[in-house]
Amino acid sequence: MMLKKIPHVKNIINTGKKVDEDFVYFVAFLYCISTGEIGPVELFKTGKDSKYGKYSAAFQEVFRLGVGWSFGLASACEMIGKKVSENDDDPLKLLLIKLSQVIKLGDDLQIFLRDELKNATNTYSIKYNANLESQKLFSEMFYTLMSTSAFMISANSIMSMLMGFGDAGQIMIVSMMGIGAGMAVFVAMMFFMFPRDILAYTNDTVEKKFRKKIYLAVGASIGLSSVLLISGVMPAVLAVGLGGIPLLYPGMIAKRSESKITGYLEWYPTFILHFGQLYATVGAMGQALQAVTRTNFGVLQSFIIPFKNRIKNRIDQVVAFELFSLETENHIIANGNSIISTSLNKGANMNLVGNIVSDITKKINELRGKRAQNASTFQLVIFILHILSLSIFGLMNKLTEMFNGLADGDLSNAAFDLSPIDPALMNTLMPTLLIMTSVISGFAIKIIEGGIYKTVLFHIGILIVIGGIAMFVINIFMGEFMDSIILSTPTVPET
Repeated sequence: MMLKKIPHVKNIINTGKKVDEDFVYFVAFLYCISTGEIGPVELFKTGKDSKYGKYSAAFQEVFRLGVGWSFGLASACEMIGKKVSENDDDPLKLLLIKLSQVIKLGDDLQIFLRDELKNATNTYSIKYNANLESQKLFSEMFYTLMSTSAFMISANSIMSMLMGFGDAGQIMIVSMMGIGAGMAVFVAMMFFMFPRDILAYTNDTVEKKFRKKIYLAVGASIGLSSVLLISGVMPAVLAVGLGGIPLLYPGMIAKRSESKITGYLEWYPTFILHFGQLYATVGAMGQALQAVTRTNFGVLQSFIIPFKNRIKNRIDQVVAFELFSLETENHIIANGNSIISTSLNKGANMNLVGNIVSDITKKINELRGKRAQNASTFQLVIFILHILSLSIFGLMNKLTEMFNGLADGDLSNAAFDLSPIDPALMNTLMPTLLIMTSVISGFAIKIIEGGIYKTVLFHIGILIVIGGIAMFVINIFMGEFMDSIILSTPTVPET
């Protein structure tokens, strides 16, 4: 019975993988080159050389089987369609089977792919909006889980200290491990359920340079925390909190880069639409770009002018478009440039191609904008809950010190068999709680946000810093409060 439910669980967890913008761009790529009145063989030959992962690989197998081994493209489409997936609703499988029928009947590829693109775009939009609704639900569940976990850990530990029915320290450790593992599993489910929304388009050299910065930041963070802990110049929670400051350096670099890259998308649809219309009119790429640059396209203008200069200096347009994509470092722009570049080589209708790329970019911008709004609200609430949760842990730390004083002093009440947690153990567990909650919450924020995942260091770093400061401050204030009120000796009035 359990085994029958496993596939359904996998389908729920893999929901994010079904929202695949690569498929939308792949169908748009096929439709745009088909406007050049190419045949099925040329369509598959061009499709197999594209860079759309499993979709390009499937077209390569179809071309090898249908043309290379002379099985025929229609038969090859059916054979590869059955091979790519066992699911009947797989979009690639359906596309290949439909293409098989179109090729057999000799229908117009352009009309067929136009309808497929419209269907793919609508399906992508519907599934993405459904994921946004799921995100809202999971965000609320994470709020509840995060707020109740702090009270559960505190309540279990305080009740065990008051009632003395077990090792309070061990109960707290088990509570921390159990709740921490539960929250981590919940965040992992969110990671697999929601789309990644790839934003950056970089090469290996850039990635290696940034990884070095990450290693240096993590090493500096560990080193700073270790020095402050060993020297004992400040409490452990504050030492660990200040140790999160080095993580902000690579996080802020990634955050700035993400903001800059996202800003390009505001101008790209207008630019590519204008370029397609002008190219269809003048028929020369250099003249079209010369006319385009008379209009100011904001932050994108600094990349358009070098692109125009390369074309006018007779640099191959494929290389020029690739350099344009690498300079902007934007994955969506790279996808649009790839379609435009290949369509130019195939003699496509550039007026139509410009409209298609512009419309798809606008649709993706609109959907990602909705996700960004959800992520902003989620981030603000998580910061507030993080401070409140760690303040509760700081209060519990002070209560533990008070219980130790009561257990060792003359005020011990026989009605309560106090078994307080060792203060040394509490000083070790508080930084552990700070790091655990900050890492889990930081990843949760980034999963809801999507985009460049390197910015997770910024969220983790700032959560560690504000969490450590919050625990330190609440410990001081509650210490003064308890010393002045709870532990004060009442005066007996004279008769």
